[in-house]
Amino acid sequence: MYVAPLAGHVLTQKSTRAQRVHMGIVFRRGLTACASGNTTNVIMAGAAPLDRIRALLSDRQLPIGGWPALLYSSQAALEPTALACIVLGSDSIDPAKNATQFLLSVQNRNGSWPAFVGDDQEGSWTTSLVIIALERFVEAVPQRTRAVQWLIHSAGKESHWLWRWKFLISDRHVRFDPNQFGWPWLPETNSWVVPTAFSILALNQAGSGALQSGKHRIEVGVQMLFDRACPGGGWNAGNGIVYGRAMSPHPDDTAIALLALVRHQNEPFIQSSVGWLEEIAPTVKSPWSLGWCILALGAHRRPTGTLVERLAEWPDINRIDDIATLAASALALDHQRALTRLGVTP
Repeated sequence: MYVAPLAGHVLTQKSTRAQRVHMGIVFRRGLTACASGNTTNVIMAGAAPLDRIRALLSDRQLPIGGWPALLYSSQAALEPTALACIVLGSDSIDPAKNATQFLLSVQNRNGSWPAFVGDDQEGSWTTSLVIIALERFVEAVPQRTRAVQWLIHSAGKESHWLWRWKFLISDRHVRFDPNQFGWPWLPETNSWVVPTAFSILALNQAGSGALQSGKHRIEVGVQMLFDRACPGGGWNAGNGIVYGRAMSPHPDDTAIALLALVRHQNEPFIQSSVGWLEEIAPTVKSPWSLGWCILALGAHRRPTGTLVERLAEWPDINRIDDIATLAASALALDHQRALTRLGVTP
């Protein structure tokens, strides 16, 4: 059995509210799938699993057009909103229109997006997800262009020469090359695997590789993922080695990293990481992790039929209160189309 741990995430008294809420949700995703409250009446017995989840997402959309992180919250969060928007796309006219208007209305002045409405005026990792979510909406082109420029210039704090010196000379608790930097959860913090992977996907989807600055930024981010990988294959949330000990990989972090690195699928390390994920995927106990495993294995042309069947038969799926988990499950159940929408191209 695999239960996603919180290892690799370090929260301090200086951590922002957005970081603490996000880490709490990540922990909940690894431990449990269902809420204890009432089920949603919109789910009809006998409906196809994907249709059921899409109906749930439409039903749980807030009046302002966004989605909350958790069912019983009234504050819109950008991660579940972006993922739900990717799921519904242009197939659901009213929810998609309302979500698009909401996303455009909460963009920060510098072109980024916050993690939660009212927070993170300097931006957050969700900017990459919103760029991906708005790809099919012509009215969002100016806003996406500004966001792409912000993302290209965003970098983990270790990219600064003083922090590079710190990690190279005085702080050797974590072993990595600070010259290979990715993207942080929030500005002025260090790079992490998941925001780096989604940023690579967003820039590739937006065609930023054709720009010299975008191409260089993607290349550095890719090298960061290789540098921070676990020695035996796969990825932890942040670093592969801490205090001289090799960290264990996580299924969801590994899967999301492999989506970003699908263009490097012939690399021996990528093949070994895909092999590890393929072996561990049948044992995961969270629909969040299982969904991302399906997407990554599908992107790397590995069989996913049994995993999709297992996810489709997940018990009490209408009681899952984590909106992003519902959206990730829907993406996995329709993974061939979802990979295109996520910008995953071999």
